[in-house]
Amino acid sequence: MIYNLSCNMRANTLCRLVRSPILLTGTASLLLYGFLTRLSGQFNWGEGYSERPLLTYLAVYFFLCALYGLTWFFLRKRPGDGGSFWTIIVFGLLFRAAILPSQQIQEDDVYRYLWDGKVFANGINPFEYAPSEVNNFKALRIQNPESYYETYIERNERELEQLDALKWASPKSLQYLERVNHPDVPTIYPPMAQVVFRLVHQIKPDSIIALRTGFLIFDIMTLVFIIGILSRLGIDKSHCLIYFWSPLIIKETFNSTHLDIIGISLLSGSIYFLLCHRHTLATLFLAFGFLGKLYPVILLPLYLKACYEKMDRMGEKPWLAPLGNSALFLGVTILGYLPFMGIGMKMFDGLKSFTLHWQSNDSIFAILVFIFKKVSGGLANETILSNPLPIFLSKIAVALVLIGILFRLQYKGASLLAQPIEFVRGLFWVMALVFLLSPVQNPWYLCWVVPFLCVFPQRSWIILTGLVGLYYLDFYFDYQELQAFSGWIPWFEYLPFYLLLALEFRENSKRIIRHPTNKD
Repeated sequence: MIYNLSCNMRANTLCRLVRSPILLTGTASLLLYGFLTRLSGQFNWGEGYSERPLLTYLAVYFFLCALYGLTWFFLRKRPGDGGSFWTIIVFGLLFRAAILPSQQIQEDDVYRYLWDGKVFANGINPFEYAPSEVNNFKALRIQNPESYYETYIERNERELEQLDALKWASPKSLQYLERVNHPDVPTIYPPMAQVVFRLVHQIKPDSIIALRTGFLIFDIMTLVFIIGILSRLGIDKSHCLIYFWSPLIIKETFNSTHLDIIGISLLSGSIYFLLCHRHTLATLFLAFGFLGKLYPVILLPLYLKACYEKMDRMGEKPWLAPLGNSALFLGVTILGYLPFMGIGMKMFDGLKSFTLHWQSNDSIFAILVFIFKKVSGGLANETILSNPLPIFLSKIAVALVLIGILFRLQYKGASLLAQPIEFVRGLFWVMALVFLLSPVQNPWYLCWVVPFLCVFPQRSWIILTGLVGLYYLDFYFDYQELQAFSGWIPWFEYLPFYLLLALEFRENSKRIIRHPTNKD
């Protein structure tokens, strides 16, 4: 009898597992994240490039994406299941715990973050000196003293000596500074990011794990705000799976250790407060998001529109609050940059270099450059504002498209008061186009779109979060001296996405024709 009871209990447990496929996909994903952490040990900085298991990594990443998509498919069949919601949360945290101690796979931006935090924590402006200056200033002083004393005053010399001492403070400190990429370029990361880097340094210097733990705080903030947004819009909170289980978010935040999660969390907070009609808080968080990474500033006109509509509805002076919020945004931005303004416009040297010269993994922008190069003919080699003419014209075209979209949403877009979901859809498409039209479409930049997918779970975008993993195939071709194949990578990344996106637009257009009043 006891034996039969035990068998029945096991059978019931098995049945529950079968009825809850999310447990199976979650367990399989957790094992894969654990495997990924073990695999990351073979990605040693500066060593064995041709022997790195990049294809194995990509296979694991795509398998994780398949499990992620399968889980979403199962979840949509069981809306409103509270047990599923908490399963999502628990597994999401376990995924992060599994990958937190991993070694970075093909990414090294984290070393710049750690160096910036060290510089700022020691009372030196992180925007003033490129890392190469710390390495070379003594040689310059000996070999070309005239140039040295034309470049540096006494304060500069004192600070460079201090930074040189910090470089040699420990073997890890020296090692990490040597790993900073683009060492000739001063930092591009804005004030909020610098504050986070500094706080992490003060807690534990030269610690990648400490920095990831700091990012985890912003990651949890993002989750909380997403759940709040879903609740405000009357959408099942289990949709947070699209963010919290996203292999793209987990890999780029807790393995690659990219800082975008700082701005993403603050932008998510601003949208939540916007939906609560707390416009001052929404604008404040948008300004903080801008200080974390510059993208969110493009949404400010739509925030001001929503504020204007609310004041107009209340019968108050409609322009007064938007002007106040504009002043708030500007004031917070100035206060954020205030500690770094001692060097004047030089604090934007790194950002200027990035915007002028970086082009990577782009899709539409690359096509625009190709078209303008053909159209320009013999003028293609001419430069305007340090840009070759085709690139300059491409940037102008992108700016005009974004401005046109903003004007369209500003004057004919949905009202936050009447159609909150459609208003948020406008925000989504602005941020999506910022990514799609950018000359730099690194995978971690797509992370800015992922929180919106919890509200608008379009297949095309969810699939793109997987396809952008092909970006790392470029390293494999480079290491194996197969560079001729690299040019095909963006086609495999983006062509399926654009085709599926076009199909979705077509289906949506047909649905609107059939049901013109049903826009949600």
